Amino acid sequence: MKQLKAIVFDAYGTLFNISSLDDRLHHYYGKKSPEIAATWRKKQLEYTWLRTLMEKYEPFSKVTADALQYACRQHVAEFTRDILDDMMLRYQVLSAYPEVVDVLDQLKRKHHLAVLSNADFKMLKSAVDHNQLSHVFDRVISVDVMNKFKPVPSVYQLAISGLEVDKEYIAFVSTNTWDVAGAKSFGFKTIWLNRNNTITENLDFDPDWTITSLQELLS
Repeated sequence: MKQLKAIVFDAYGTLFNISSLDDRLHHYYGKKSPEIAATWRKKQLEYTWLRTLMEKYEPFSKVTADALQYACRQHVAEFTRDILDDMMLRYQVLSAYPEVVDVLDQLKRKHHLAVLSNADFKMLKSAVDHNQLSHVFDRVISVDVMNKFKPVPSVYQLAISGLEVDKEYIAFVSTNTWDVAGAKSFGFKTIWLNRNNTITENLDFDPDWTITSLQELLS
């Protein structure tokens, strides 16, 4: 870690807690909400990958809305414009995990920091501003400028271009195992934030470090 000049973070699930979305889904769908949430997240990821492969990019907000509509259809649940607008608004004001502000403030003293996300820039910037994190990041980077989603290698290149730091001096942090594998394949040092005691992917690109809390970055 002492050799690193920059640390790049994924956004959702890494810095920003998405559990409030599950709570809101429960408000609308009750007992069906866990299965709707699981399908929503699964299709959200699938649609980013499929649209990239098909070269038919749409912003993450559109992908997310389409995935929610699919999940509601799959589980025979009501889908209305009011529900969609509410859920998408909540994406923009997700709260950061409790340790995030303090950890980033301390890391900022010795490292360049950036966030690199599949989210639209508006969605991403809104969450950053809502949690008063703008001052800690040298760059807030959305895949919108590339019209492709992670884990396409050229997306990770955006961090190098934005920070003007060579690849070997950058560490990438994410809770998403597929994202960690993508960043490692690209050539970043990788830190897997294993918040939920899960397992890594079988893709031959294991993380360089595994942590269970962002606070471990400080040690």
